[in-house]
Amino acid sequence: MSPPSFFFQLSSVWQLKRRMKVHKPCPVPTARRHLSSVEVSSGPTGYLIVEANGGLNQQRSAICNAVAVAGILNAVLVIPSFDYNSVWKDPSEFRDIYDEDHFIATLEGYVKVVKELPNELISRYDHNITNIPHLRVEAWAPAKHYLGKVYPVLQEQGVVRIAPFANRLAMDVPSHIQLLRCITNYKALRFSSPISTLAQKLQNRMIERSSMTGGKYVSVHLRFEEDMVAFSCCLYDGGDAEKFEMDSFREKGWKGKFKKKDFDFVAGRNRIDGKCPLTPLEVGMMLRGMGFDNNTSIYLASGKLYKAEQNLAPLLKMFPLLYTKESLATSDELAPFQGYSSRLAALDYTVCLFSEVFVTTQGGNFPHFLMGHRRFLYNGHAKTIKPDKRMLVSLLENMTISWKDFKDDMDAMLLESDRKGMMIPRVRKFNRKNSIYTFPLPECDCLQSHDSSHGLNHTLEPPR
Repeated sequence: MSPPSFFFQLSSVWQLKRRMKVHKPCPVPTARRHLSSVEVSSGPTGYLIVEANGGLNQQRSAICNAVAVAGILNAVLVIPSFDYNSVWKDPSEFRDIYDEDHFIATLEGYVKVVKELPNELISRYDHNITNIPHLRVEAWAPAKHYLGKVYPVLQEQGVVRIAPFANRLAMDVPSHIQLLRCITNYKALRFSSPISTLAQKLQNRMIERSSMTGGKYVSVHLRFEEDMVAFSCCLYDGGDAEKFEMDSFREKGWKGKFKKKDFDFVAGRNRIDGKCPLTPLEVGMMLRGMGFDNNTSIYLASGKLYKAEQNLAPLLKMFPLLYTKESLATSDELAPFQGYSSRLAALDYTVCLFSEVFVTTQGGNFPHFLMGHRRFLYNGHAKTIKPDKRMLVSLLENMTISWKDFKDDMDAMLLESDRKGMMIPRVRKFNRKNSIYTFPLPECDCLQSHDSSHGLNHTLEPPR
């Protein structure tokens, strides 16, 4: 089964139209609303400290939730700190990734944010943040939990610390608290100048290299790094050597997690269930089947790929105009970012954000935030390809299928991806079950300006 070469017009890749809405203004933030019968003072109750963990977008979720929790508690938020862990190994602080002053200024009038605790307060705890009252909050805790459990401690002590702080607030919160998440994610969180400057250059270079498609390019989030392959427990074509290598990596990274008696996995079943990371070859076959030819420019967003030279070769053969941040930037430009996984991910995030088409292959926080951000920028939808991996695996393992039949099935998969991408969930009061970061409408609708000129900073705009 070998794909024929034919030209694919990117301008026709998104043909469905949707009527533009008249955006309502955001609520006036000064009107304090109570969430329960708890008495909340008109002035700030105290200071909230959170420690965000995870990678770039899990931290981003924690930041948005921290602002929302500060709104619930009527607290002053201290700029969140980031946890350094064995997986990410990134010592970056908030100001290294985001524009700290812009963050504080944007939230003024909604939630007060400070860079550090007042000296007179931290001195009460011997200038040691670990001495501050530490609370553990259950995952996906509702607003009433913070009012009932956290608020009394905050009121008494004047400061509380919540760590870890990932997924610690329910998606279902009152609309004025939901609005705080919107403002934080789409307005307040702007990448720092070093990141946004280089990201702009990479985006411009992708446009220059996409002259055959009118400056439009496809971005692909490829999760085929060594840690992803190991964690998935999926088998590829490496035989016993690969199994030994992956077993060693799993033991080093997760200390016996995969040897526990209650851990059940079967590599073949994982693949049939669509749980295995797609290989570069599989991604290439899918895109060629969907109609993208070898004139298509592709930006590949990923960490260091597993056996990169060997595994990238077939994808490069199908798509010679394939670029990464490493191939677009000079070594001097990338040098300040090396060793900082979140800063490197921020570069990928920006270039993917403004692509004509975004392809997600494995799920996770990165594509979920990116899909939502693109929906927000493009008034409800941007072209995203989210493949049916179960169907794709079944087709790729069928050695007798013709290219025509495979292409027909890829066309059907593309149409289904479009249909699901057009859907905007029904959101009833106090009844949101899906992520506002993936589906920002209707709650974030009022933040949209009529000219749709948005970006991670005011110099970046989506392609017209």
